[in-house]
Amino acid sequence: MEGVVGSIPAGSNKKEMIKAIILDVDDTIINFSKVASVCYQELAKAFSYKVPKKEEISRQFGIPAKKLIKKFWPKANAEEFETLAIRKISKKKIKPIRNAIKTIKFLHKNYTLALLNSKPKKLMYHQLKQIKLNKKYFKFTYAREDVKYHKPSPLVFLKPLKKLKLKKEEILYVGDSMFDCIATKKAKIKFVAVLTGHYKRHEFIKKGVANKNIIKSLSLLPKWLENNYFK
Repeated sequence: MEGVVGSIPAGSNKKEMIKAIILDVDDTIINFSKVASVCYQELAKAFSYKVPKKEEISRQFGIPAKKLIKKFWPKANAEEFETLAIRKISKKKIKPIRNAIKTIKFLHKNYTLALLNSKPKKLMYHQLKQIKLNKKYFKFTYAREDVKYHKPSPLVFLKPLKKLKLKKEEILYVGDSMFDCIATKKAKIKFVAVLTGHYKRHEFIKKGVANKNIIKSLSLLPKWLENNYFK
């Protein structure tokens, strides 16, 4: 498929079986932080709060918004701030990461796919609709309200594991943030890092991620699977 690197040949002998792939959403599938960080900056300015750099805000995406708000603006009413932020973000046009949708459609032919994200369900569904990514490709699409625990806690995987009914060794998680990295490492779930977010290769390596398990974008995942899980 054009734009998707790699192939998954039918009937190949697998070194080790990966049956399901759980995907992060923000900065893994969609260009979220570029839009959302500006919205948070605008709100901070409107409330006369300190305005952090976009990069500082973007590196915190992956945890629930209220925790992010409390980190940067501890005196803010987190509930109100989040409501206003979501309203602003919802009005912005979101674009998919290049070839991410093609890759998902391609992987769907051979793997069970799922989404796991820390933002509100209403916003996630709105943005999936905006990029025309149908939920039919996923066994589940868990947002903040769907799980009791959140990244970087390894307990975030309790409900997904129960839903998938697979062994941990049969599951791969793909994400862009250090919160993804920490959660998977503690949960002992395979992890592939994508560099479409705001963390660098050396940061993932420092956290124990093998260099070969760090790819530039989701479009390279089929090639990674071919190289690592097929003879």
